[in-house]
Formats: sequence, structure tokens, C-alpha cells
Amino acid sequence: MGVLLRKSLNALFLLVFLGVTPFIYGQTTLNDVKSSFNQAVQMEKINPEAAISSYEKVIELAEEVGGDEAEQIKGQALTRIPRMYYESAKQYANAKDYEKSVEMLESSIEGFNAINDSGSASRSLSTILNIRNVQGAAALNDGNYTEALAFYDDALQRSPDYTKGYLGKLLIYDKMEDVEKMEEVAMMGLQVCDQEHDNRTAGDIKKVMRTHFFNDAQVAMAEKDYAKAESNLKSTIDYGNNNVIVHYQMGLAQKGQEKWSDAIQSFNEAIELETGGPEEKAKIYFELGGAYQAVGQTAQACEAYKNALYGEFKEAAQYQIDNVLECDK
Repeated sequence: MGVLLRKSLNALFLLVFLGVTPFIYGQTTLNDVKSSFNQAVQMEKINPEAAISSYEKVIELAEEVGGDEAEQIKGQALTRIPRMYYESAKQYANAKDYEKSVEMLESSIEGFNAINDSGSASRSLSTILNIRNVQGAAALNDGNYTEALAFYDDALQRSPDYTKGYLGKLLIYDKMEDVEKMEEVAMMGLQVCDQEHDNRTAGDIKKVMRTHFFNDAQVAMAEKDYAKAESNLKSTIDYGNNNVIVHYQMGLAQKGQEKWSDAIQSFNEAIELETGGPEEKAKIYFELGGAYQAVGQTAQACEAYKNALYGEFKEAAQYQIDNVLECDK
């Protein structure tokens, strides 16, 4: 063995003995992985977003070391990262930085799906939808209808069965007085509510629709546009507004168009729905008497006017009975 080779081997053996050979100097160990993981756990309590980077480092170190135990630690890190995205999203939402919150939630969904945690992924999606609902409502309140629609459209694109998204869009179109869009969204929303068994949101959608049509009917009645009033009153009934006032006004709208048979039916329906006493029913009976009178049904008209002999209608009804129809002669 040459002198040079012998000196080289002696130097190598010395490095091995000292534990600083080129083969292990600076090499990551399992203890490094464990230490890095523990540091990441502590970081969770201080800064969840920073903890994400810490766990990513753990994964990098674990892959470098290899082996079953390192792989187990890597698996634990992978499960914690999406949770940290979710916790970070909550912090951003509390600070009203909603777009950053949504960004974090999207990352959490990706992470949860990667580890087959569908329940947590669904929770993150629900949180995004709630954020979009908050943003949409705020934009609507500020009169920013285009922006508000964009928020609800984004929510429905992510989850077409998000019933509150349809309600939100309906409220926007109501403000915009776009009846065609209102009816379109209401129909879709009610279908989804039925599929999702969401009776509460379905009730809210119907309330918006029947209120809209009832208010439009009042405007039409004031303008003596009786055909439009009748149409709107029929629509408000379709959405559940089935009360004495609606049927009474329906009769008046039909009377204004000389649709006497329809008016008679509407006034009779109003009487059936009226839970008050004779004075409350008097005005309906008075109008019913006039409708019967118009179609020549004198006996029915006399009976209706006799039921109208109360309060402010007493004198007018008595006049019809005595001088016009001559009911008792």
C-alpha cells in the first residue's frame, strides 16, 4: 500500500471516529423531523398561517429521511395543514378580509379532499357560501346590485343547491323591479328548496314574491288599471297570499272590468275568509250586492244588501233595498 493511500485511509477513519464524515455531516435525522413537527404544533397556537409553512417543512424533511416513522409524521403534517388553512380563514373573516378568507378556505378544501376528509371539506365550502351571502347582502344594502349578483352567482356556481343564493338573487331583482328575472329565480329556488327540504327558505322566497305582486296590485288599483291589478292579485294568491283583503280587492278589480261573475266569486271568497262580525263584512256584502244587481240576480242582490246594513254602508244599502231593487215589495 502506497504512503499516499495509507494517509488518506487514516484520515477517513479519523473522520468516521469523530462522527463528521462527508456521508453524515449535515444529514437530516428522524429527530430533526420530530423537532420540526413539534415546533409546527406550537406555531399553530400563535399563527396558523405560519404553521402551514412549518408543516410543509416537516413534510420536506420527512421525505428526505424516509422510513415508516418519518412517513407517519409526514401523514400527521398533511392532516394538519388544511386545518391551519381553515383557522387562518376564520381570522381573515373576523378581520373582514373576505377574499383572503375565501382563498384560505379553497386551499383547505383542496387539502381536506387530498386526505379524504369530505366532512371538513364540506364545512369549508359552507363557510365560503356564508361569506358570499354576507357580501351579497352588504352590496345589496349599498345599492351595488351588479356586485351583489356576482357574489351570489359565485356561491351558486360552487354549490347549485345553495338555497339562500336564490333568495339573495331574488331580493336583488326585486329591488331592480325585474319581474321576469324574479319569476325565473323564484321557480328555480323553490325547486331546489323542495329537493333540499328547505321549507324555511322556500317560505321566504314565496313571501318576497307575494309581497311584490301585492304591492304592484295596489299601485295598479290606484291607477285604475284593473286588468293589471287582477293579474298581480292572482300572482300574490299563487304565492300564498290567500286572505280576505286580497280576495276583496280581486273582486273590485274584476268589478272595474265588468267581469261580474268573477267578482261575485271573489266577494264570496272574501266573505268566507272574513273572521270579523257583521260590520266587518258589510263592505264586502255591499259590493257583492252590486255585482248580483249587475247580472240581474235581484233576490241575491237583496240578500247581500240586507247583510250590508251596518256601519257606514247602512244608509246606502237601505237605499238600494227600498228605492232601487224594492226588495220587500
